[in-house]
Amino acid sequence: MTLRLGCAQFTARNGDAAANLATIARLAATAARDRVALLVLPELAVTGYARPDIVAAAAEPVPGPATARLGAIAREHGLALATGVVERDGVTGLVYNTMLLLDRAGVECLRYRKVHLWDTERAWATAGDSFPVGRWEETPLGMWICYDSRFPEAARTLAKAGAELALVAAAWLGPAEEWELALRARAMDNGIFVAGSVHLGRHFHGTALIADPHGNILARGRPGEDSVISADLDFDAVKSFHQRIPLLRHLRPESYR
Repeated sequence: MTLRLGCAQFTARNGDAAANLATIARLAATAARDRVALLVLPELAVTGYARPDIVAAAAEPVPGPATARLGAIAREHGLALATGVVERDGVTGLVYNTMLLLDRAGVECLRYRKVHLWDTERAWATAGDSFPVGRWEETPLGMWICYDSRFPEAARTLAKAGAELALVAAAWLGPAEEWELALRARAMDNGIFVAGSVHLGRHFHGTALIADPHGNILARGRPGEDSVISADLDFDAVKSFHQRIPLLRHLRPESYR
């Protein structure tokens, strides 16, 4: 099975959901022309990775106005969207740094709440507590957000649960080289595809990136350029990797103390 996957990178306007949604719609149109079936967007794509007070004030329930617009974009262009949003739980009122996967009809099929919170995120967000794996069309996949990339346990949890693809939304504040290294390492550590999308701007580093199960780069964005990268993922490569290097079968958790 193959999947044409895209990852977006763009400079957001902090706190301006209308402008950011317009940018997302434009990039989705670009991706659709390239026959992308699933497009990954950055962390907090609708609000921008803004000050804690701006982000907290923009929190919405899911579904809500922002996800309704994202769903409309998915339907209009006939592609799935994986995107970062700021979510307010309708029951508890707690706020989460969340990543959603919407299918081609704009219907939610997977939700992930960021487990490893970075610095000022603790001022407005509640940490999630799991790494769920779902199935989009024929693809078993999972998600993580930005700082999670530095924790090998995130990717390993997804791989052990059967994920063959990890979608990553980020606003990377560290060195660009560390972003690239983290994604390539998580791919090779687990024999899965890893696809990451990033914010651009003077505070952020790195570019969109897609890595194969050996950690090879299939596509990489150009620094400073609002754009969509894409690659055709052949999931036979995951099976071939694990036949040759059966990492998950050779784990010895009793020794990892």
